Amino acid sequence: MKKSPVAEKFKVTKSGIEYEFEAAEEGGYVVSVPLYPSCVSQGDNFEDALANIEDALLGCLAAARDLNLPIPKELEAFLHQTVKL
Repeated sequence: MKKSPVAEKFKVTKSGIEYEFEAAEEGGYVVSVPLYPSCVSQGDNFEDALANIEDALLGCLAAARDLNLPIPKELEAFLHQTVKL
């Protein structure tokens, strides 16, 4: 049986941050942050994928801060809300 490609994509905004979800062919979701394209994660369901991308984004932003790399202004509040400096 031929499997049709999965192309379901949608965006969700939480706390002012836009996340882009794409249904994965094997199930679950792949999710990214358009403002920080190198930050990608996945989850078996929507809730897991959202929790995983928030955790991944925090890690990416904390590493960027520690390495003195630029952080998009729109994401600075997320870093400061989540991590106590």
